[in-house]
This record gives sequence, C-alpha cells and structure tokens, in this order.
Amino acid sequence: MSKKKLPIPDFKSVQEEADFWDTHDTVGYQWEPAPEVKFSKNLKSIYQKVVPIRLDEKTINAVKKVAKEKGIGISTTARMLIRERLHELKII
Repeated sequence: MSKKKLPIPDFKSVQEEADFWDTHDTVGYQWEPAPEVKFSKNLKSIYQKVVPIRLDEKTINAVKKVAKEKGIGISTTARMLIRERLHELKII
C-alpha cells in the first residue's frame, strides 16, 4: 500500500520556496508531470570563437578557487573574470 503524496505548498516568493526545499526532501510530495520540451536542431552558440590561452599554475589555481567558491565551471569563471576586468577598463 503506497502512502498518500503531499501537495506542494504555495510559496509567496522564490526565497520562501528555496528555504522550504533546503529543509525538506522532495520524496513524498505530489509533482505535476513536466511538459514536453522540444529543441531546435539549428541552435547557434552565443560564443563565436574559442580562444586558447596559456596560464601559469598560480593563475589556474586562483581561477579554480574562485570557480569552486561560486559553484560554477572553470571556463565560465575565466570568462566572467575577463569580462569584469574589461568592464572595469570601460572597454565593454
């Protein structure tokens, strides 16, 4: 015999929902089926070029540390840091 599933509560904000799920397990809650999603076959990347760069070990470790702190990938972190610096220089 299966247990009755609980309805997912209505939340007043995204923060309230995040706080709820931080302290609750999703098992036992009644989920609606996810809608079917279709993707275009001709998606184009927003990034136009791949630019290989050489970095010394100290710089690589620093980028890895920032990536880990932010919970994002190393490449994403490197792009973010480059764009932030270019913005500071008022180039972009």
